[in-house]
Amino acid sequence: MSVDNPNQEYRTREEYKRAKAEELQRKKDAEKRAKDETRQQKDAEKRAKDEARQQKDAEKRAKDETRQQKDAEKRAKDEARQQKDAEKRAKDEARQQKDAEQRAKDETQKTKDAEQRAQAVARKTQNAKQQTQAVTHKTQNAEKQSQTVAPKTQTLDKQATTKAPSQKGEKGGTSKVKKTEKSATRGAQRTKESKNGETEPVSHKRIRIRLIPIWLRIILILVLVIVSVMTGAVVGYGMLGGGEIAEVFKESTWTHILDLVEKGK
Repeated sequence: MSVDNPNQEYRTREEYKRAKAEELQRKKDAEKRAKDETRQQKDAEKRAKDEARQQKDAEKRAKDETRQQKDAEKRAKDEARQQKDAEKRAKDEARQQKDAEQRAKDETQKTKDAEQRAQAVARKTQNAKQQTQAVTHKTQNAEKQSQTVAPKTQTLDKQATTKAPSQKGEKGGTSKVKKTEKSATRGAQRTKESKNGETEPVSHKRIRIRLIPIWLRIILILVLVIVSVMTGAVVGYGMLGGGEIAEVFKESTWTHILDLVEKGK
């Protein structure tokens, strides 16, 4: 007689109880096995979820590592570009310093040349003054000689008129008077020629003095060029370009523009 068949009759009461107990035990075992299977299934699902989550975490870590590697490469490139920019700026500064030193040397040479020219002009003016003084001295000496010759001729004329010499004496007197007159006229002519020949070149000399020297003109031209470039940048970037005027004088704007130009190439 089995427990599954309720119509089956049991021999004794104990057999019925044992059958019931066995049936309950089988049911409990079946429920326990079912619970164990469900728990195992849940554990398997949990393990699968954990594995999937771990796989996702691994993929995320791999993505993070790749992103970090890309960021490191980008930082390395930025540092290399900054280093190149720094080297370029250093080279530009060194070249500008050399150009400034060369300009200073040129300006000092120009000032020296201007001073030498001024000294030469001063020497020429001094020589011209000395020549004029010598000419005036010569003219004064010639005038004195002419003044000393004139009384002699007057005395000779008086002597010729007062005395009544013979024909030979008259001839001698007239010859002496003629000689003195000729010498006086020759002295006067020489003084006139010396005046005309020595004073005319001095009068025609012109001394040119510049109000603005050449080195100052060059500096003014450079200053005007720099001012015009700055105003052009301010008008083009700040007014026409729509940017801020203060950004024109920053170094970052020009480095950004250079980077854009290099990328465009």
